[in-house]
Amino acid sequence: MTTLLSSVSLYTVQLVGNSLRGTLVSKVEASDLDHGSNAEITYSFRQVPNKVLWLFKLNQLTGEITVWGLTDFEEAAMYKLNIEATDSGGLSAHSTVLVKFIGVNDNPPEVTITSVTSPVSEDSPNEIVVALFCVRDRDSGDNGETICSIQANLPFALKPTFQNYYELVTQSPLDREEVPEYNISITATDLGHPRLTAERVISVQISDINDCLISHHISCT
Repeated sequence: MTTLLSSVSLYTVQLVGNSLRGTLVSKVEASDLDHGSNAEITYSFRQVPNKVLWLFKLNQLTGEITVWGLTDFEEAAMYKLNIEATDSGGLSAHSTVLVKFIGVNDNPPEVTITSVTSPVSEDSPNEIVVALFCVRDRDSGDNGETICSIQANLPFALKPTFQNYYELVTQSPLDREEVPEYNISITATDLGHPRLTAERVISVQISDINDCLISHHISCT
């Protein structure tokens, strides 16, 4: 995009949030009716914060603005670049370029386990809380929305509580003699494109109770 400083004072440019260093943002261009050395123009940033100077580079001779630092949509979605064009005679023109970043799905979900209860008694009733965890995604919009699941055919279920917290609860009878331990995979997937996934495994042991009858035969000789 070429920006003529002599015609319009404000321009808007859109970039993806993880643009690489060297990506062209815009090219500003000022016109001068003078001739010779008086028509030589240089470009510079004018009254911009240090963050802008760290993120963007302005070529003094060509007017090209390129990405210079690490951009992150989650940190800031827009930057204001004030540009000044000055000829060799000291006359100047000004313009502003608004750089708006478009969010991309560049952060996978994060699963943080808050608490785990293990072992769990095999005579536990349903809805006993086995684990508490939260899911966080630093992206925004659909890229930051998540869904959570565990394997099928387990005697456990996920129960959303508040904000991004979930409870892992019992939902059917447990039997230590049949399964003494469960390795439960918690899978969090965001709704971005492409979808990103994170997984955490919780190990839950089942404790025994005295629920088996002694089978014996007594004989006399």
